[in-house]
Amino acid sequence: MSASHYTYLGPEGTFTEAALRTLPEAATRELVPMLSVPAALDAVRSGAAAAALVPIENSVEGGVTATLDQLSTGEPLMIYREVLLPIAFALLVRPGTALTDVKTVTGHPVAQPQVRKWLAANLPDAQWESAASNADGARLVQEGRYDAAFAGEFAASRYGLEPLVTEIHDAQNAVTRFVLVGRPARPAARTGADKTSVVIWLDDDHPGALLELLQEYSARG
Repeated sequence: MSASHYTYLGPEGTFTEAALRTLPEAATRELVPMLSVPAALDAVRSGAAAAALVPIENSVEGGVTATLDQLSTGEPLMIYREVLLPIAFALLVRPGTALTDVKTVTGHPVAQPQVRKWLAANLPDAQWESAASNADGARLVQEGRYDAAFAGEFAASRYGLEPLVTEIHDAQNAVTRFVLVGRPARPAARTGADKTSVVIWLDDDHPGALLELLQEYSARG
């Protein structure tokens, strides 16, 4: 890996890779999949990569805790741009698998709330186990560890799988927000549409702590 590479939450075939490939500069960089958000960001911190694309928020599930935690600790990093990607899942299976054959399913934890109703209606007895990413779930299905994985339809050919069902989503117009993160530099000029995320730790956990925090914001308008 060189300092001109971009890293992303892998393996190949994740929604993160799909989001990264929408950026014009991705065509001129070597894209390196990493096994976790911390690994992708640490490559940037160490200088082994120029930037990393990671998921930060989903319109159904909310903030991606792993990313928020990593950005708020360790050596500082800067968010340079965002990518909004509409999300729809496919149920990926090994060739010859019927829906009645699916007893175990896998996918990223953020995917589960987005397909929960579909699962209850179509595979009520299937056992869910989380994977490091949706594409990693597809890899595990390829290896025979699970019967099916929720992932992007585009991941099927990469892992020798078939999309048994497509366009799965409990919420219409579900979107995941990804951010391109690099080492700190001069901040860009304000646009008037900038976003701020705040991560807060409590000195002690006690009843009413969240209300106290919200009242601080309310008192300051």
